[in-house]
Amino acid sequence: MRIFVFVLSACLALSWTNMAVSQGFIEHLSTPVLQRGAVTRVTVYGTEVAAPVGLWTSLPAELIRAKVEATAVSVTNSPGAASTLQHSTRAEATLDIEVSPIAPLGLYGLRLATESGLSNVHLFLIDELPVSFRDRQLPVNGVQPVKLPASITAPCQPAAIDRYAIDVQAGQRVAFEVIGNRLGKDYDPLIQIRNSAGAVVAQHDNSVGLFFDLRFAHTFTSAGTYTVEVQDSRFEGHPSWHYVLRMGDFPEARMSVPSAIRPNESSTLTFPQIPGWQFPMKIDAAQTPLARGFAEIRTSDHSLATWIPLAVTDLQTQIEVEPNNSLQAATPVTVPSTLNGALLKPGESDFYRFDLVQGQKVQFQGCSKVIGSAADLELILFDADGREVRRTDDTDNEEGRFTFAAGKAGPHCLQVRDVAHDGGPEYAYRVDVRAGGPEFQLAAEVSEIAVPQGNYQSLPIKITRNEFAGEIHLELRGAPAGVTLEPTVIPVNASEFVSRIVAAPDTALGLGTLQIIGTAKLEGNAILQARVTTRPLIDRQLRNVDLILYALREDQTNLPPSLTDQIALLVTQPSPFQIELPEALVHLTRFQTAQFPIVTSRKPGFTGPLTFEVAGGQIGKESEERNQIYARFSPSAVEQSTVTGTFYNRILTNLAKHRVNLTAVGEVDGRRVQLIRTFTLDVRSAFQPTYEALQASVEPGGRYRVRIHANRVSTFDGALTFTLGPHPNFKVPETVEVPPGQSMIEVEIQADPKVNFGRHDLRVQVAGFVNKYEESLNLPNIQIEVKQPEAKKQ
Repeated sequence: MRIFVFVLSACLALSWTNMAVSQGFIEHLSTPVLQRGAVTRVTVYGTEVAAPVGLWTSLPAELIRAKVEATAVSVTNSPGAASTLQHSTRAEATLDIEVSPIAPLGLYGLRLATESGLSNVHLFLIDELPVSFRDRQLPVNGVQPVKLPASITAPCQPAAIDRYAIDVQAGQRVAFEVIGNRLGKDYDPLIQIRNSAGAVVAQHDNSVGLFFDLRFAHTFTSAGTYTVEVQDSRFEGHPSWHYVLRMGDFPEARMSVPSAIRPNESSTLTFPQIPGWQFPMKIDAAQTPLARGFAEIRTSDHSLATWIPLAVTDLQTQIEVEPNNSLQAATPVTVPSTLNGALLKPGESDFYRFDLVQGQKVQFQGCSKVIGSAADLELILFDADGREVRRTDDTDNEEGRFTFAAGKAGPHCLQVRDVAHDGGPEYAYRVDVRAGGPEFQLAAEVSEIAVPQGNYQSLPIKITRNEFAGEIHLELRGAPAGVTLEPTVIPVNASEFVSRIVAAPDTALGLGTLQIIGTAKLEGNAILQARVTTRPLIDRQLRNVDLILYALREDQTNLPPSLTDQIALLVTQPSPFQIELPEALVHLTRFQTAQFPIVTSRKPGFTGPLTFEVAGGQIGKESEERNQIYARFSPSAVEQSTVTGTFYNRILTNLAKHRVNLTAVGEVDGRRVQLIRTFTLDVRSAFQPTYEALQASVEPGGRYRVRIHANRVSTFDGALTFTLGPHPNFKVPETVEVPPGQSMIEVEIQADPKVNFGRHDLRVQVAGFVNKYEESLNLPNIQIEVKQPEAKKQ
């Protein structure tokens, strides 16, 4: 049996530089595909990429290495010239990248380390075929002869059709694939194959699971020379869009059943798109459970390979047994386990039967998109009496997820189907069934971080909890000597947490990759554990004319698995300055301003200016009027140790509390250094009135007295007008006012003699003018308890 080693992402440490956060931006690579077992020269195009000193990738260090071969001087776009970039300058850098012969095929991420820090992530492909380029000397729409098999890369030009001529034999099967949209670009490839007479013999557009890319196979009935045409289906193009065209004898499969297997166990993969074909698979036991990656499949030892998504799981793998399209014919399974199958025709449903004891909690997690499937899963659960007790699809959760507690013991059934009742070879699925109960997820808000020696950078983490409120202990893995995480304990009930990545003064300069694991203990020594996930931005997120961000494309959100749980690290030279924020919480009153101090210190000899920016929540640039909060900063002269920032807000600012990132920037010896610190901004009203009841209750017909406290902020002393009621059972003043200089007012409320006993609620609104703008709030109701008179009780 052929055994394949399943390789997951790790880290790479190559060179060194300075900087603290992302600076350079990679627009595109001259070749976005690297051949394994060879050295490929890659030219990087973008902004601030002209002085590379290293390369970070999401592959293990032993599988890929790079060296700077040459650099090009930055050039400025001439006035009026059409620019392919969104910045005023563009640059390029050339590197020689060596890929190990055992590197896995598939898509991965890289960042360029320059004197300006770490760039954005750019996606690239590792292929086993030699990389060739489309001939630039060809006339427009010219035909380039190609010998099979081939891997060709080219830019996508607007309205262009790239043509390639191939020779085939009668009955020869050739697989075709275009990788373009999966590189994070808004590219929608289309392939047409024409015979020598110009007739179209095959055409293929989007392939499910590959975003707008495609992968398919065609068997030629006649020998001859055929023309393969590659174009954007919309006739669009952009200099930063590149594609890779693969042609050869690789499998056209895009997903497998099962799509998750346990390590060190021999499994057999089947492929709904290739009926009857099976592929033996075994994953090395050293691989970490619950991680996702690519597996290579090929039809023979000498054929080309295709990569497909495959997960490593700790669950028992179970596969549907046909027929199982009814409750009576349900496939018997045990839980916990991972259920695998395919909805091969429209309207098909698969049923699984398992036994539960009373009170047993079970969690169901559907998986379709992550395995490249077209299925929009709907999960329906039936109890021991055959009654439907739960139904969910991706309107509730993107992949269909819920937890169920059995009301009674007995056999339960899970129905799996497509919510639109569709089906076909692309409709494979997986449902992970685990024990329900407490859990948590952790997500870092940054995916790369650069730390100067002897300094730190803030690392915000969001916590999502389910039936768990306890402490979570964080562990830093993969860090080089001298790099630590502090603090490491997330407090009880915290939904946000700011830790710090710290580099000791003697930490070696260079690149690395960090992973953070959160662990919590339950009663009975049970352990909960989760990795900190990340989601780096691929390409740019664009704004419309109103400066509103467009939603991210699917190719920007469903990323290669090696990028979703790693943080790229760059340890840099020491910073010539330091900043700290003495106030962890800053209050900003709506319609007013708020100041916040920044304490700075400088090393001897550093006299350059420091600039500051803030981001987070409603904060934006002052020129972008849609953003409701902006900041201004006083100059940072050398003799000043404290710099003051001021928050301003517009009339539509929301009342909310959120975290703010403050970035300080300084230049020294031709390099920029940035330090990031965080604090919380609490946007609130200038007043928050409260009530003080002067008596516990009132009898029908009696008078109830309540004191209203204005609770103004110290910077506001204006009049407040309260609107009470109306209420059919109480006589209340229509409005009352707390005048300037007065902190509270007493209000008398008369109860109707016929009012019912019990609790009654009186609505209250308050309004006041703050800096010429009216602030209006709906306050909590005044609660009035009406009790029966003592005489009637007797």
